[in-house]
Amino acid sequence: MEIPFKKLQTELEKSLSFWLDTATNNSVIFPEVSISGIPNSFANTGSMYVSRILYGASSAYKVLKNETYLKLANLSFTQLQKFQHPKGGYYWAKTSNSTILHDTDNTCMAQAFALYGLVAYAKINSNKEVDNAIKNQYAFIQNTLADKKHNGYVDGFNENWQLGENSTKALGTHIHLLEAFVSLYEYTNDENLVAKIEDLITIISSYFITKDTYNCLHRLTLNWKPLPNEVWAGHNAEVSWILCYAAKAINNQKLITDCNKLAIKMMDQVILNAFDKKNQGVFNVLVDAIPTEKVKIWWPQAETGLGLLNCYKITKDENYKLKAIEVMNFISANFIAQNGEWFTEIWNNKTPNTNLPIVHFWKSMYHTVRYYVQIIEFE
Repeated sequence: MEIPFKKLQTELEKSLSFWLDTATNNSVIFPEVSISGIPNSFANTGSMYVSRILYGASSAYKVLKNETYLKLANLSFTQLQKFQHPKGGYYWAKTSNSTILHDTDNTCMAQAFALYGLVAYAKINSNKEVDNAIKNQYAFIQNTLADKKHNGYVDGFNENWQLGENSTKALGTHIHLLEAFVSLYEYTNDENLVAKIEDLITIISSYFITKDTYNCLHRLTLNWKPLPNEVWAGHNAEVSWILCYAAKAINNQKLITDCNKLAIKMMDQVILNAFDKKNQGVFNVLVDAIPTEKVKIWWPQAETGLGLLNCYKITKDENYKLKAIEVMNFISANFIAQNGEWFTEIWNNKTPNTNLPIVHFWKSMYHTVRYYVQIIEFE
């Protein structure tokens, strides 16, 4: 059984058509679209939502060279700049009447996605304005978010970038900063980034992954002590392959070896505990290694497929490839709506959860587009 590259490219093109035909209108990107394809202009718009569209449209254009994807990337770049914070970085979100919204726990993760989206855009449309935006965002992250005392990056800022009493270290911030720094290194070849990438790989593998069950920890104290945690198979899969990708990007042989070994252990646990052996697909939330949900969510499917492909690349074990193709086929058969976009959730009987919009604050063009691009470019 072989990877269905042609079918997946067609799916990617259909997904992009949805964004061009339904989720945007001339100079407007809608912040939400119902499962029946009705845009909601009154929903809140997040800088992370827009950054992910910037990433998705840019990456799709880079692979498929369709000029309409470049237009969408241009539009999302323009919209992202409207979120610029006067003290640096980007606001978390805005209401439909442009009232600023803030999220103390997640706004730093949005800064990582802003950098990630900007770099993806620069790779297809490099110019002084974009390069300055990247330079300013990277400097802001290093000057404001970096923990000079304990290393890593801090969460817990208020809307004026002042730290509160309940500051933490978050997996989301660290893993997506790693992704952004790797992409920036690919774009600039700036050797100063190598140490930052090595540091993040070491931090994530040392502090954010348990040594016995190989589960990701989502939030730690400033000095790296675990806080109450919920195990997500989707993050276990996602982190497993991103660590390997990062180590390979900087060609650090020791980190490549260490991350490859860790990824296999993490994905073996995902296979063991999160796969639905009756109905197929992958559950996300696990308690004591047992799934707790009655739904399957879109993004853990994508990340599991990529995590399994990474294991196949490492080991050449056909079982990992067959498992990956099983997940791909499950996605193709059950998650893709007639309009080309993925459902947010499906019930375990494989019918979509029609109570949820198909595009919303937390779901735009990141996990889906990256899934397709990574597979299409699979070596």
